[in-house]
Amino acid sequence: MTKRLLTFCFLLLPCSLAAQQKQGIPSRPSQQDYGMMKPTTIGTSKIRVKYAFQAQDLKDENTWIDCGQLLADKGLTQYSSFFLAENDAALRDWMKKNANKGHYPNAIKLKGRLKGYWSEYQYSQIFVRGNELTEWAVMPLAEFQQWRYKEAYPLMKWTLGKETKIVCGYKCQKATTHWRGRDYEAWFTQQIPLKSGPWKFGGLPGLIMKIYDTKHLYTWEAVAVESGSFPILQLEERRFKDTDRKKVWEMQRDYNVKYNELSGRMPIGSTVPLTKRYPYDQLELE
Repeated sequence: MTKRLLTFCFLLLPCSLAAQQKQGIPSRPSQQDYGMMKPTTIGTSKIRVKYAFQAQDLKDENTWIDCGQLLADKGLTQYSSFFLAENDAALRDWMKKNANKGHYPNAIKLKGRLKGYWSEYQYSQIFVRGNELTEWAVMPLAEFQQWRYKEAYPLMKWTLGKETKIVCGYKCQKATTHWRGRDYEAWFTQQIPLKSGPWKFGGLPGLIMKIYDTKHLYTWEAVAVESGSFPILQLEERRFKDTDRKKVWEMQRDYNVKYNELSGRMPIGSTVPLTKRYPYDQLELE
């Protein structure tokens, strides 16, 4: 998946207040960028776990905010957007075949609800190697505002429960945790011996198949476990600057809540700040 340049413009669209929504529309990277972008393959996974993020209907991809994918190879795991990976690969292929054209499409295979909108939970990539987690955070507005930070992993301390249920065909056990200001319920399976899950979640004695905060603002649920040969791609390192989690966390919050101030302009076609219509409630509260 490639890094993309982002900018916001906003439209009045219906949204559910029961779950967090996307906040703005990303712009296209330049033609030159797509011609230059060459993601590096750093591993090959024999398993791909797909997660529906904020799904209204698990059977209909068009109702999901995103489809995430978890890949694993020799102590390395990566969580990223499957929807974006498919779209970016298609755009790179289109650019190769149409390099001399003066235009190119916004998207080719991009799917999902509000598919043209931006969310840090979709555009960032999470890598875990050993006891270290690295977030590659793609920020909006400026080409060179791409950041990367590391922190110790696992991040959560879990309490195991006795309840069980079936998720995506696998018998799962319940676990709970309080982490960075929110309470979470997770369902993990020991049938897949990966101590991982969607986004930053992990550290249980098996793969997390479903997780949500108890206010149901954020929900991930596994919808497929696939076998095959899946490349693990890394974005271009030269485009990212190293920093710390606090700075990235504050920037992600500010770009969602204070976009008008940071960009110096109001949402297109409106004099009403975004947060008056779609309040932003960040996943990590601290």
